[in-house]
Amino acid sequence: MKLKRAGFIFTLVMFCLVSAAVTVMLLSYVGHTARLRVADQYTEPDYLRYLEDGYEFETVSRKSNYLFTVTSGGSPVRIHLMTLDPDKKTLDILDLPSESFIIADGFSGTLSEAFTTSVYREIIARALCIRFDGDIVISSEAFGGSARLLGVEHEKQIISYETGADIVKGRSDYIRSDVSSLESYRLLLSEMLERITSLGPADSFKALMDLYANKAETGMTVKELIALLNGICDVSTKKMNIRVADGCPAKFGEKTIWCLSAEGTAEQLNSHHRVKDIIYLPEALGIPKTEAGSDPFEKIEEKVSDILKQK
Repeated sequence: MKLKRAGFIFTLVMFCLVSAAVTVMLLSYVGHTARLRVADQYTEPDYLRYLEDGYEFETVSRKSNYLFTVTSGGSPVRIHLMTLDPDKKTLDILDLPSESFIIADGFSGTLSEAFTTSVYREIIARALCIRFDGDIVISSEAFGGSARLLGVEHEKQIISYETGADIVKGRSDYIRSDVSSLESYRLLLSEMLERITSLGPADSFKALMDLYANKAETGMTVKELIALLNGICDVSTKKMNIRVADGCPAKFGEKTIWCLSAEGTAEQLNSHHRVKDIIYLPEALGIPKTEAGSDPFEKIEEKVSDILKQK
């Protein structure tokens, strides 16, 4: 009797052990399956990918680049690369002298000569290795009109259409190293930017709408133009900068051109106009290497708030 009872207890214990083992196996299987299903549905958080790319918790840049060209008599007199960063709330403007010599996809010549082609924007984009989100071309008269409509005061007087146009027309400021004339234009541009931020995007657009609708050449929509004005209005003049593309005037055959510095221009573009960690070496740009002289505009003010102090 005692043997039967011992056998029964042994059988019961073994049954319990086997049941426990099976339960553990089932739970393990279910857990593993659940993990596989979660893994199938799992998407790595954005911030982990950004960390791997070196962003260190910074937001991915929403920088946008615009090509802004002012013409006189059908030829460009002022050419600007404008870069707006809505995250850092900065506006950086690179002043590209119209007689800057560049090379891109078979084209070889000045920006003025590139303007006469049907691929002007594409030539500059390739030469500078940069993508444009929009472009605007207006005449010097329309530019002066913009200043007038915005109510810009220049030299303590409301600027006129003619005065604004005359200030803008200094195409040869760069190759003549005319610091005074260039500073007058930069002050006017700074005053216009200050006025836009003062009025706000709605009133600025209301003031300029008719002029830009009828006088400007652009592929940008009304919505995109308002977004650009809105972005500019969010930037303090202390965080707006206007820089002349690094270079110097030089004789080229019978004419004088603006000889861009590949190293200097690359540094300006990489530091202020490109998205974080996107860097192009000087040799990647469409800028021929030359024995460049000294930059005549090296010491002029860059920050718009400082330029405005010259009023």
